[in-house]
Amino acid sequence: MIRAGRIIATVVAIVVGLFVLANLFVTQWGRDIFGLGGLTQTVNGVGFFLVSWAAIVVAFALLLGFANVISVHWSRIRTRQPGSIYSVVLLVSLTLTLIIGSGGPASENGQFVFRHILQPLEATFFALLAIFIATAAFRAFRVRNLETFFFVLFAVIVLLGQIPLSIYIWPELPIIKDWIITVPTLAGVRGILLGVALGTIATGLRVLIGADRPYTD
Repeated sequence: MIRAGRIIATVVAIVVGLFVLANLFVTQWGRDIFGLGGLTQTVNGVGFFLVSWAAIVVAFALLLGFANVISVHWSRIRTRQPGSIYSVVLLVSLTLTLIIGSGGPASENGQFVFRHILQPLEATFFALLAIFIATAAFRAFRVRNLETFFFVLFAVIVLLGQIPLSIYIWPELPIIKDWIITVPTLAGVRGILLGVALGTIATGLRVLIGADRPYTD
């Protein structure tokens, strides 16, 4: 019974994936199929229907995740586990946010939450992130071999080229900085994006042919 369920899940996933993929690539097929207005319209209609179902499933998944968060943290509070005070803060903040922002994110209360709570928290988070990045950069700027020497050299040139006084330090410094950003850095970024794209395509194909079955785990 379990094996049959996995087979059905695999078949459904493959069929749905192929329909949604076809919906992205089919552009103009004029032949009618069973009087449904053409193959293009049929595929587009089925693809839109499946994507709409996916949005409904995601909404239910968010609702279940919301309920799971409440259940897990309430259990920690009830059993008085270590760190349960943070669970109390989380549940209280969650309840207050729901009450205050019940009118929606565009309401006055919702904007109050964004302006006076979320934005200061985001600013604090990014300030801490900047400190962590600075400490990591300090540890990375240790010349151990030829590769790290070039890394430190290019990093120093880019950092100095970003400041307004760089033109007074060396007039060619901003030009070299722009070349580093637009030529070797951009080439590396494009290589990374191509690798990510190829990996995404390979993963999608493995799911479509049933080699990977994350939906049966």
